[in-house]
Amino acid sequence: MKHSVTCTPLRFLTLALLVVAFSFSTALAQDANQEIDKANQAKESFNQAIEAVQKGDTVTAITMYKGALQLDDKLADAYLNLGSIYFAQEKFKEAETTFKKYTEVNPSDPVGFSNLGKVYAAQKKNTDAKTAYESALAADANYAEAHKELGKIYFGMDNYDAAISSLQKFTAAVTDDYYAFYLLGVAYEKKKQTNEAITAYQNALKNNPSHFESLRNLGKIYVKKENYTQGIDYYKKAMQAKPKDYKTAYNLAIAVQSKDPNDYDTVIAQWEEFLKLARKIPKASKQVDNAESVLKQLREAKAAAAEQ
Repeated sequence: MKHSVTCTPLRFLTLALLVVAFSFSTALAQDANQEIDKANQAKESFNQAIEAVQKGDTVTAITMYKGALQLDDKLADAYLNLGSIYFAQEKFKEAETTFKKYTEVNPSDPVGFSNLGKVYAAQKKNTDAKTAYESALAADANYAEAHKELGKIYFGMDNYDAAISSLQKFTAAVTDDYYAFYLLGVAYEKKKQTNEAITAYQNALKNNPSHFESLRNLGKIYVKKENYTQGIDYYKKAMQAKPKDYKTAYNLAIAVQSKDPNDYDTVIAQWEEFLKLARKIPKASKQVDNAESVLKQLREAKAAAAEQ
């Protein structure tokens, strides 16, 4: 009797423990299934957002990205894409918050820090932008884009030495970015390093042969060096790239006259080309007045030379 009485509660206790263990396992499985369902729903919402973007429906895209993040607040790409939409809409506060969240979720990816830097740069917050780009490089020292963006920030701060250093690092890694080479050329010009500027502008033109600013600046440099033939060549190419730029047309006429002031027909023709372009442009009134005065003198000089 004692044995049976002792065994009964033991069997009951054992059974109770088994029931509890079974119930706990079931709860874990249910929680796991719920998490899987939420993750799948988040991915579905994310994919719907991408489809909406492809259709140009950013309103729906924002809603879907937000929905995905409510279901899974670690879905890094949703932060990245949502921040990009806000940035394109110039909603910089929202973009800043979203990209910051991305860097928290995925701190090893330099893209989030770089995008955050662009948000700050768009608001002229250069110090914050500089810090963000430096964080991008701390995440990945080989992330070339951050060097380019840092170069732009330093350039805007008139720190041309630092701009040159950053842009050199970028162009060493990325050789087909014409704008980076152009900006490098301008920075060299600011430092009066003319030969280096020429090389940078020429590299810009290798990637974009019709880049107006690089052509114009090379024309200006060569004319200053009294290499009028090359200066004229670059100015003419600049005019082909931007036919209505009266300032370049004016400088071209000066260069042609400087090359051979006694070639009256060529020089007069060039000034007449300038006037044809600039006469109806109010901003060009001073240059027009000067051109007309120069033309008068040239015609008088031509007539006097013909009489001799």
